[in-house]
Amino acid sequence: MTWTIEGRFYFPAAARFVAARASAQPQRVFRVEDEGGAMLAEVPARALKVTARLARLTRRFDLPDGARFETDNNDGADALLLHLRRRRRGRFTDGLERAWPAVGVSLIVALVAGYYFVAQAVPVAAEWLARKSLPAVAHTMSEQTLLALDRFALRPTKLSTADQTKATRLFARVAAHAKGGRGGYRLVFRGGGAVGPNAFALPDGTIVMTDQLWAFVRHDAEIEGVFAHEMSHVDHAHQLQRVFEASLIPAGLAIFTGDVSQVSQIASILPGIIVQSAYSRGFEQQADDDGAATLRRMGEKPSHMADLLERVDRSVCGKNGCPPSWAGNHPDTAIRAARLRAEDKGPLAPAQDCWRPWKGGISLRCFGWQ
Repeated sequence: MTWTIEGRFYFPAAARFVAARASAQPQRVFRVEDEGGAMLAEVPARALKVTARLARLTRRFDLPDGARFETDNNDGADALLLHLRRRRRGRFTDGLERAWPAVGVSLIVALVAGYYFVAQAVPVAAEWLARKSLPAVAHTMSEQTLLALDRFALRPTKLSTADQTKATRLFARVAAHAKGGRGGYRLVFRGGGAVGPNAFALPDGTIVMTDQLWAFVRHDAEIEGVFAHEMSHVDHAHQLQRVFEASLIPAGLAIFTGDVSQVSQIASILPGIIVQSAYSRGFEQQADDDGAATLRRMGEKPSHMADLLERVDRSVCGKNGCPPSWAGNHPDTAIRAARLRAEDKGPLAPAQDCWRPWKGGISLRCFGWQ
């Protein structure tokens, strides 16, 4: 008894084909005949190379001389292989594709695994890389970032010598109470340009303050709180963590090979993070809490920093403040200000469980809810 399926026969080393049928003959022989019954090929079954079944894709039987037989009848091809006593390839894969519940479960598992990779594994790896980075990496990245910002976003400062001297004196006073000490940070001045009233830290401890921000200061403790906040970003390597989260592969190469040339590729991300103020809610809260603690050690009230935040917010966004950005993860100014004022009475619960969601779950404080 033979088993026959319809298909197409392609001649060796040619694109020409004819309608044909393949059959399983006794002694495990594979035969191909044209529509008139003339034999086109006959080979032992063991000499065939057969493609695995995959959905509705065409099955192909490759012959030793380069000829091939193709068929769209997957069920017939499976039956033919059974008659030839050839093991069917792709049975397990094909079964999974037809098992929709298994496909649905697999999709859910993949989505959950992807979420945990992005939400937990990537931040953990980024923090580890940031803490293992050599000082040369942070310095090179900071230099290139400041050059890029000077070229595209910032302008030279127009602050008077007296204002620069006063700001530098206040900066040194804060640095004396910060983790890095007086030698751990450096203050530079720039015109705001596209950045506007702002202060931001670079990985090597350089802290940039714009002229526009200085114009909003009404009390020394206000700008001292901003300096303490930015020093906290440096102490916790928040900038490097944000960059490494976006570029783990080149970051890993830079760390493991010592190839500082990789830093140029990594540093191209940092200016955009700075201009967009793209710190996470957790990082900002941690820096606020550290800044508040520094102000208390200096005998000042953290609420002074809240006053400056709200003053800048009203100037930039109007008296109603900036609308919340549900797409972003930067904390709302009103929430930050309320927390800073509450810290006048003493430290609040630490932000660690919020900015490290892999420890204890994600706190509602991460979303601005108490």
